[in-house]
Amino acid sequence: MAEEKQKEDPKADAGKKKKGLPPIVMIAVGAIAGGAGVVFAVPPKTIEVKQEVKPVEYVDVTNPDVIQHEFNPRTKAGKGVGRVALKFVYRVREDQEKEAYDRIVENWEQANSNVLLILKTRSYEELQTEAGVRTLEKDILDDLDRTLFPGDPKTKIARVTRVMWSKWLMQ
Repeated sequence: MAEEKQKEDPKADAGKKKKGLPPIVMIAVGAIAGGAGVVFAVPPKTIEVKQEVKPVEYVDVTNPDVIQHEFNPRTKAGKGVGRVALKFVYRVREDQEKEAYDRIVENWEQANSNVLLILKTRSYEELQTEAGVRTLEKDILDDLDRTLFPGDPKTKIARVTRVMWSKWLMQ
């Protein structure tokens, strides 16, 4: 009976050690379990490596076809004859070179006709001066650009940049 009293006595239980794990071990086990949960539940960070974008390469292309005309410039008295031949250079993105050439082929006849009309509006005296030739060159350049590569200037696939004279004869 004495043994039964000891088991029932709460003061007697306070002096004995409790069986089980100490609190520090329980905290450590909880931290380990929580860390493992984070490792498996949260997706890993992905590091995005930015690749360098290649700059768009523009190339200058000389059109192989020659625009050649014989014409009568305006004169005050008598008749004058002019013979000119020219090529032009256009600037295009490397990846759009074929498309630009296709546009040139498509609009070639109109561009050739426009150049002849521009030449015929010039006077003989004007075509004999350096300033007159530079003005003619600029007008031809603008017309070729507008005719061969129509559209909004911001979205054009190519631009005519230079006119190269291969023949120039005024009589």
